[in-house]
Amino acid sequence: MTRFAFDLPTRSVAFLWPLIFIAGFHLSLNSVHAQQSCSNPNGKPGECISIYDCSSLVNSLKNLSRSAQQTKFIQESQCGFSSPPFVCCTSEIDYADNGDELLPVGTQCGPQSIGNKIYNGNDTNIDEYPWMALLEYRTKKGGLILNCGGSLINKRYVITAAHCVKGEIETEVGPLTRIRLGEYNINEEIDCIADDCNKKVVEVGYEKVIPHPEYDPRNSNNHHDIALIRLAQEIEYSDFIRPVCLPLENTRGAPINPGDLLIVAGWGRTLEARQSNVKKQLAIPVTDHNACVKKYATKKVHLITSQLCAGGEFAKDSCDGDSGGPLMRQSHMKRWFLEGIVSFGNRCGLEGWPAVYTRVTDYIPWIKQTVKP
Repeated sequence: MTRFAFDLPTRSVAFLWPLIFIAGFHLSLNSVHAQQSCSNPNGKPGECISIYDCSSLVNSLKNLSRSAQQTKFIQESQCGFSSPPFVCCTSEIDYADNGDELLPVGTQCGPQSIGNKIYNGNDTNIDEYPWMALLEYRTKKGGLILNCGGSLINKRYVITAAHCVKGEIETEVGPLTRIRLGEYNINEEIDCIADDCNKKVVEVGYEKVIPHPEYDPRNSNNHHDIALIRLAQEIEYSDFIRPVCLPLENTRGAPINPGDLLIVAGWGRTLEARQSNVKKQLAIPVTDHNACVKKYATKKVHLITSQLCAGGEFAKDSCDGDSGGPLMRQSHMKRWFLEGIVSFGNRCGLEGWPAVYTRVTDYIPWIKQTVKP
């Protein structure tokens, strides 16, 4: 598609509009009358009026950084063709039917910590990985327990492992109750490191749990171990609550290769305790997929390409309580991208036994089809 300059007077839209439609879109030559009712591409009611009278679409048309989906939306808003062109105008543009517009990109996601990085399983900085979530469950005795992790991907969705919301966890642990965001030390109401303090943890309920439709909790292969949790309300971002970037088609980095170091983080088991009070992080190497397939085949577990193996060094591994949490790397624009979701392993930290993660790249189409505004 030709890129147009928009540093022209507003009325120059009359020149730009016909050009936008040249690339294979059908034009309706029927003239229309102002104030005729219509529906925009997402089915929202509007009025069929001159493009000049529709400020929302004119502003979008002038936007140099608009996405391909936004351009398509403008094209499909046409409700007739005359001079000037007529469009189905609504007070606000809603791109809700396309997941691309609901998933943050660029500087909107995956921010770096302002502190220094600390590896080898040590504590994170207080503002590090602000997308990380903790899942809270109600036990059979009525108590509350934190048992899985997750990652915030926009103001309304957390992504986690399917086994954290479906199957054995429901009978052995209990039902999911709330999602905790902005956490650092689970024993403190307000966390501080020196003079840097976060806000009180946000605890939010959920509206819907959506495991991948092909996930089977009875199958030990754990294929498609991924789920979305739609939160009960929109989350307000802060320095301590931000979404992670997803490896979308136009922003993902180079392919992940064996030996690449990725970061896993969580509040799971350590050598000293059943659960860490403080958010931890660990750099682990990606394992050759074929070698990992052969290794797990000895346990009668069949791995597929949408599963990613990493780790395998003694005492350096994701472990109990980390399930559903993120496996990450810095990539495009030095932002943090979610590459894997903690799925399962052969116990924890065993030499030669890497952990298995759900490869997020393979599920981007499903995520985009599933998220709603």
